[in-house]
Amino acid sequence: MDALVDLTLLTRAERELLRAGVTEWERSEGDRDETARLLGYGDRPEMQSDVVRLAGLPASDRPVSRRDFRRLLLATELAFASETLGWARDWEADTGYTDHDTVTVLRGLQERVAGIVYGVEDRLVENGPPVPPAWEPISMDVDDAYWDPFYQRFNFRPSMYQWPAITEPEPSVTIDLGPIFDAGHAQFGAGASAINSLALVALTRVLGSDTSLVVLDWQHQSYRFWPHLFACQPDPQWATTVFPNGDYYIFLTEDMTTGTFGHPWERTLCVFGEPLVSTLVPMLTSWLPIKRTTLE
Repeated sequence: MDALVDLTLLTRAERELLRAGVTEWERSEGDRDETARLLGYGDRPEMQSDVVRLAGLPASDRPVSRRDFRRLLLATELAFASETLGWARDWEADTGYTDHDTVTVLRGLQERVAGIVYGVEDRLVENGPPVPPAWEPISMDVDDAYWDPFYQRFNFRPSMYQWPAITEPEPSVTIDLGPIFDAGHAQFGAGASAINSLALVALTRVLGSDTSLVVLDWQHQSYRFWPHLFACQPDPQWATTVFPNGDYYIFLTEDMTTGTFGHPWERTLCVFGEPLVSTLVPMLTSWLPIKRTTLE
């Protein structure tokens, strides 16, 4: 049975933002079946038929299911980002929230409820039990043990002017992040946060709870990263993000068969390995275009 989530600690602004975000999905333009499935519905009509019920949940002090809470938060995140990503909605005119106010409220809400979204807490709490660190720096002494095989396996050829920078493995899908990079400041931040959040959702679905990833940041500190532990943090902070904001950001399984490669100058994210291609790619292609793919 799905655990219940206590909404009594939500602020009035947070409740109203969730209600406004969900209500946006009553509109027909821009909606796609992939988005409906991302929110846990079979298709678009099923999602739209549930909007009124969902929109009424934040106004009540009654506990809601974890599934419904995830729907509330993710629907609001996508509705806010959609104006940037080509769905032609005027968020401020529709909801009354400026971009600045939306980012402020939404980010605060995201930080406080990460444990609920990823299924590790049953209710909202300000201070949960301590959890182990999710990021562990990789010593410079052993850093080359990861970079050298990455260069060889992927034929990595860093350049600010020529790309692709790797030989993209099979299977892989390269997502065009241009709509996010071309957006205004607030929508850029929202889009980048959405990429990171969806990547964490996918990683916690396809990896075991004790599984770690190798995270490579070109010319900077490398890390070992535990997605499940990160999802449990009361105030999670990315040491390196999946979204490539400034440099090559690479997330890899130990055997380098599955992961992501973010290219800031081509403005792309290559998702590779069957588990992530099957899980993360549908989440991203519901609102971002495909740049390249090895899939037939």
